[in-house]
Amino acid sequence: MDDSEFIICILRGLGSEFDPIVAALNARDIFPPLEGVIDKVRDFEIRLQAAWVTSPNVAFYTNHGRTNTKSRGTHGSRGRT
Repeated sequence: MDDSEFIICILRGLGSEFDPIVAALNARDIFPPLEGVIDKVRDFEIRLQAAWVTSPNVAFYTNHGRTNTKSRGTHGSRGRT
């Protein structure tokens, strides 16, 4: 098995979260050397892991700022005549 075939096997074995890097590598006419592909996939994985670590903070921040205006309006008029 030559390097190109091995790279294809590696890329096919990656999960869908790696689709952007797989598409970028497949868009090339010629694959980079095997070591370069491994480095690019590893760098992409590190970026994914960093995004997963920061995502809960972002989700918490956006959920924290959400208000439900419908219940707020109903609650505000309750008991008033």
